[in-house]
Order: sequence, then structure tokens, then C-alpha cells
Amino acid sequence: MLEIKPKRDFIFIDEAGEPGKITPYYIAGLLHLTDVSLKNINIHLGAFRYFGCIKRELTSTRLNKLQKEQLLNILKLSVDNKNFVRATAVYVDKKDYQGPYLKDDFNPNYFRNLIIRKLLEFHFQNNKPQTKEIELIIDRFYSSEEQEQKLRNYLRTDRYDKLPDFLHIIQADSRYVELLQIVDWISGSVKEKFFTHPERDFRDLFEFISIKKIMK
Repeated sequence: MLEIKPKRDFIFIDEAGEPGKITPYYIAGLLHLTDVSLKNINIHLGAFRYFGCIKRELTSTRLNKLQKEQLLNILKLSVDNKNFVRATAVYVDKKDYQGPYLKDDFNPNYFRNLIIRKLLEFHFQNNKPQTKEIELIIDRFYSSEEQEQKLRNYLRTDRYDKLPDFLHIIQADSRYVELLQIVDWISGSVKEKFFTHPERDFRDLFEFISIKKIMK
């Protein structure tokens, strides 16, 4: 059977917690697919919704244990079928964090942008783009067009060649982008494992997620 070569990478990014001083943690997660693996995983997600009669968003707080296990099985099946699917997350325990933008130089927008950049840098240490066209789809954090443009500029300025070139960097609402909902589940699971519910059974979910703690 002729192998179909991907033409574009898609990277979906979402967060758990908030970048200010309200929550003691901040997590940023991503799901990296190609146009080929995206098509395949959407088939399984469609069946998951149809046979499970699921009409709500697939966010971590709304999924029950069985549904989380089914999503994990979809990830496992995609990987077993040799589809390119990678998940990465970074987390900040704010009491341990020694980096900028949380203390005297407090700036939650700069902090969020910095952690997203560190997430991408960590991800691309271990995973190569599969194509020359890479599109970032970020959950809509900023309602201001100015702040959105600052994020784009920041992610495209790379003095150390740690990031590839991005064809598109867009914000989108997770209500109509289902893969952002999957990243919400991934980020929410990292939050539970390290902060809120470490006693829970996550099965082998964390075999599929590369995780790093950000200290500075």
C-alpha cells in the first residue's frame, strides 16, 4: 500500500491554570499531528462522540473516567497504526519558579508567552517537524489583537534556532476546534497528576506525554 506523505504539521496548544497569581500552578500542553494523522484521529473522535452520545466539549473537567480511558485508547490506536501523534507539556509550580514575570517584574502576558515558547522549544528537542509547513493553533487567550500579534512576533523571533519557522500562528476558540479540547484534557491531566489529584489512576497516559518542569 502506497504511503501517503503529509503536507502540513498542526500543533494545538492549550493551558491549565492561569499565568497570574490566582492558581499555584501553570501548565501549557500541545498535541502535534500532521494532516494525515489529523484525518485519521478525527474518524475515531467522530465515532467516540456518536456512540457515546457526547455533545459537550471534551474538556478535562467534563469527561468521566470511562471517556478519558476511551480518549487514551484513541491516542494509543493512532500511535500503534504508525500515525504521527505527539503530546508534550510543561508545568510551573509557582512557589519553585525562579524565572521572570511572576514576582517584582510581574507581567502575566509575558509569562504566558514565555512558557508557551519553552513548551515549543522542549517539544522540538525531541520531535522533528514532518513537513515544511507548520501551523500553530492556540486556544484563544487574548481578545486584544495587539497582544495576539505580540505573541506571534515573539514566537517567530528566534536568535538561537531552537524553533522552526511557522507558516501560520492563529488563535481559535476550542468550542469549534475539537483538537484544542483534547489538549485541554492533556493539560488538565498534568494538573491533576502534579497538583490536584496525584492519587488518581491515569493508566498509561503519561507514556504518551513528554513532560518537563519549568524552574526559570
